[in-house]
Amino acid sequence: MVWRKSFSHTRSREKIAGQGRIKFLSIFFIFIAVLLVLRLFKVQILMGDFYAAAAVDQHELHRRFVPERGSIYVAENVNGQEVLFPLVANQDLYMLYAVPKEIIDPEATANKLFELFGLPEDINMEQVKSELFADLAPTLDPVLAEEIKDKRLADWREAQKTLEIDRLKNIFSKVDDPYEPLRHRINEETKEIIESWGIKGLQFQQEVWRFYSEQGMGGHIFGFWGFQGDTRQGSYGLEGYFDEILTGQFGEIFSERDAWGNIITIGSHSLREKVDGSDLILTIDRAIQYKVCQAIHQAVDYFKAQSGAVIVLEPKTGAVLAMCGAPDFNPAEYNQVSDIKVYNNPAIFSAYEPGSIFKVITLAAALDSNSVTPSTVFEDTGSVKIGSDIIKNYDDKIYGSQTMTQALEKSINTGMIFAMRKTTPKVFKKYVEDFDFGRLTGITLDTEAAGDISNLDRRGEIYPATASFGQGITVTPLQVVKAVAAIANGGKLMKPYLVEKIANNQGEMQIIQPEEIRQVISSKTAAVLGAMMVSVVENGHGQPAKVAGYRVAGKTGTAQVSKANGRGYSEEVNTSFVGFAPFNNPRFAMIVVINQPGWGKEATLTAAPVFGEIAKFILQYYNVPYDNK
Repeated sequence: MVWRKSFSHTRSREKIAGQGRIKFLSIFFIFIAVLLVLRLFKVQILMGDFYAAAAVDQHELHRRFVPERGSIYVAENVNGQEVLFPLVANQDLYMLYAVPKEIIDPEATANKLFELFGLPEDINMEQVKSELFADLAPTLDPVLAEEIKDKRLADWREAQKTLEIDRLKNIFSKVDDPYEPLRHRINEETKEIIESWGIKGLQFQQEVWRFYSEQGMGGHIFGFWGFQGDTRQGSYGLEGYFDEILTGQFGEIFSERDAWGNIITIGSHSLREKVDGSDLILTIDRAIQYKVCQAIHQAVDYFKAQSGAVIVLEPKTGAVLAMCGAPDFNPAEYNQVSDIKVYNNPAIFSAYEPGSIFKVITLAAALDSNSVTPSTVFEDTGSVKIGSDIIKNYDDKIYGSQTMTQALEKSINTGMIFAMRKTTPKVFKKYVEDFDFGRLTGITLDTEAAGDISNLDRRGEIYPATASFGQGITVTPLQVVKAVAAIANGGKLMKPYLVEKIANNQGEMQIIQPEEIRQVISSKTAAVLGAMMVSVVENGHGQPAKVAGYRVAGKTGTAQVSKANGRGYSEEVNTSFVGFAPFNNPRFAMIVVINQPGWGKEATLTAAPVFGEIAKFILQYYNVPYDNK
């Protein structure tokens, strides 16, 4: 009996223990299951994007993490609605590359590619021709010269063909080489032609390039998106100034990996998606921009000038309606220029001595400080002696008794010295600074120059005297038209701006508001000075800028170019015309600059007629009513 009871108790304890183990194992497996579910939830749901990104091939990963560059638009009014027209956008093209170890017949492949593409894409034909024809005398018979050029060019091309085919054969013969880039910017049609050859070892990789929708719209505004080493970035113009905004933010993937490069699932991970770049909407009027570019290029070619620039501003806001320089460049082929100086925008980069257009600023200071009136008379003797220096009128004439209005009409240097003296050098300098000369305008373009008015800080009356008629100081065309736009705007100096809106990838829009800098002269002074500038166009040197039916205000400027060594002046001149129209309600202010024309070395022959041509177009384009019937 005792034994049976003991045995029963033992069985009960074993039964209880077994049930405990089962319960423990059940709880353990449930716990493990929960952990697995949680882990799967984290991997598939919370970190699904991370593992999806990590799993794709390199090409797709690249596309996923490289942001799309923002576009550049102008706004147009179509049937009462604002429509955005893309001037700069992205274009999907291809890079052709070779896998040499897979190419069976290097020579045949090289010949086929040369037959399709010809010479390498990075050859600058302008530079080649310049070097090939450098020794040809200008007096050589034109027919004979063309024959020599054709022969030299043909021989050069034949030699280059041999070199290029040999270069490709050498590439394709590298049996251990897995990758050799051959050609960029391949379009779909060319890609299909190459694929139809069925040559193993020729492959393609998709690339994004900038597409500039209209030629002749001014490369200086856009700049370009080009290679800096192995990476691409914006340079010059809008592409350079807004590079960070246009680029956006690159995506990023990070994970801890083991010694074999495998992702450690319990390690730390992160995934940041890309943020596409923002778009820019410009203040540019497409029709005016096209006309301006066409006019300045024709003028520079016609007068065989070194360069030229035109800027058109809206006086009330400071909005840039047009800006164009010549010579220009094609942003899509930025690497084809013969001289990288062409990248510099002459409207904002090329500081120059303005000459007689600066007389408008001198009179603005004199009138606003009540130092003179339009009818104030001075006696011109043809020259002014300051210390050991003698300053004469540009034409060596003696005009006798003249009013300030006549001095502006006839562009009399001594009259401006008279006005400056009445104002005093100190007050004159203050107005020059108040008009913001010697400072950056803040235009959102790369490579803006500030000009130099430091001579006004030097001791001696000679410096403000020469500055009064635009010598001894340097300015940019944008600074000058900005100042004259203030005269057209009742004396209010506005900050020039080129970008009206910035739209990010979330649809948020940043609107750039017009910015008043200061009331630089009174509205009364502005009206009086504007009337004097109208008189210059009606009665003085500015007559070629006239537009029938309108009162145009303006001033010519013909300035000698200082010698390269900085001592004295050369025979070269820079010519310009600045003004606004119509006088009673100015719709635009504009400057035309033609630097170092080969002939017609006066603003009345070069810049003023171009101003008149563009002004007529703008007034008709805006359908502005006549104000001078």
